Amino acid sequence: MHELAIAQSIVEAVEAKASECHATHVKAVRLKIGEASGVVTDSLTFCFEMLSSLEPRLAGAKLLIDSMPHRAYCRHCEQEFSVTNFVAQCPTCQEWSSEIISGTELQILEMEFVT
Repeated sequence: MHELAIAQSIVEAVEAKASECHATHVKAVRLKIGEASGVVTDSLTFCFEMLSSLEPRLAGAKLLIDSMPHRAYCRHCEQEFSVTNFVAQCPTCQEWSSEIISGTELQILEMEFVT
């Protein structure tokens, strides 16, 4: 379960930023997670809630997740398309010369603090 390690990294990053900002409490953390990132969001949420409950400053913090679709750009016909089952072949021209443009993200977008 790599979600536990990811949640631990998120908690550490948020705790460090909250300390830097002299926050007394963290209300929410918003993430951007791509469909093809390999992260199971329910598991990540569970792990985050468990770990954040152990940190007084993070206890009760909400984890908000924005899901990003798995999309690609065809360099041949210059069309964007949805990637299905990790197959990045352009459905318009059938070329394989595509570039993944979204869906692999795992980013902390914002943190809401009480100071």
